[in-house]
Amino acid sequence: MEIIRYKYLDWLKGEQNNNFIKVLTGIRRVGKTTVLNQYKTVLKNENIIELDFNDARLVKLYDWEKIIKYVESKSKFNSINYVIIDEVQEINEFEKAIITLYSHKKFKYDIYITGSNSKMFSSELVTLFTGRVSEIEVFPISYKEILNIIFNNEPSSIVFNKYILQGGMGVVVSVYDNFSKTIDVLKKVYDGCLKKDIKNRHAIRNIDNVEKISKFLFHHIGRNISATNIENYLISNKEEKISKKTILNYFSWLTESYLFYKVNYYNLKGKSILNSKIKYYATDLGILTILTTGDINFNYGYRLENAVLLKLLEEGYEVYTGKDRHDNEIDFVVKKDNTLKYIQVCKILNDENFERESRSLLNMKDGYEKIILTTEISVSETKGIRIIHIESYLLNEVKI
Repeated sequence: MEIIRYKYLDWLKGEQNNNFIKVLTGIRRVGKTTVLNQYKTVLKNENIIELDFNDARLVKLYDWEKIIKYVESKSKFNSINYVIIDEVQEINEFEKAIITLYSHKKFKYDIYITGSNSKMFSSELVTLFTGRVSEIEVFPISYKEILNIIFNNEPSSIVFNKYILQGGMGVVVSVYDNFSKTIDVLKKVYDGCLKKDIKNRHAIRNIDNVEKISKFLFHHIGRNISATNIENYLISNKEEKISKKTILNYFSWLTESYLFYKVNYYNLKGKSILNSKIKYYATDLGILTILTTGDINFNYGYRLENAVLLKLLEEGYEVYTGKDRHDNEIDFVVKKDNTLKYIQVCKILNDENFERESRSLLNMKDGYEKIILTTEISVSETKGIRIIHIESYLLNEVKI
């Protein structure tokens, strides 16, 4: 079953031959390769030169100099050569190959690369790419796409909960109707992220401690997390001690590999970001399931938050968690075009819980829009707060 990701395909078409290095990032197996394969049909009879470092055997045969030699050997004079390199971060000092090809005097290249690490350009060569890179992050398949591809655009509570439980990794679409097969596929994806993007990349002999921290984060999605939290957890469970510095490294590696998104707190009084307070959310709801439980009711409210977060990020919002002047928490403070919006997410909104769910929003007196996203709405008064059904937002029927 082919999934056409029009958003990313259209982006590639718009970026063609613009003298930028095109970069597609995102979690391993999210569908970056599929998007590029679909883009190749657009290029038709052009000269396409490919290297796919998803294949571990190929990685062993190449270094950055061999990449240059291989591409040159396949290049044509007096035409644009389209270079596509998949999972480029697998090659040490790959930046040298990319910048050499980009600046080539003999051949003309239009370069496209993918990577499963958000810090791909973190080396000292990063300055060479300044102003020369156009980047887009590929997200898991959205609820709207899942509904269209698998369920003939027929929404229901059963389908919605299936998405909240199984997520949207491209590799599970063909087995989406079989929960046990979906779980098996996602376990392989998760193991690949740990092994290739963390264990191998950071030369870790024993990945057990990273897995331990990872499981803790998945079980505490949407809650304030710190290295101290982890330390106390390990002590209370009589686990092996891990230093705060090491824990912070693990946090960084898990987010760099796109297993998690981190959301900083926003000081609404001082309008500043608090780097000391952080929440973590899963990049994919299905991977969240395999690391916690197959019970849809486990952390259901946080799952809804997670689904909303993914949508907000894909729409290009900066996302934070807020604290009002009375220290009440606002789930999401989102920013775009210098405008803030305040968002609360809850499973059910009715007259009984409206005061609790709206308290932190109503405390904000700065005039920015206040929104509650929920799955069930039964309120007699909204007090100026905009109430939106979560499913309508995820289906693009309502914009925030």
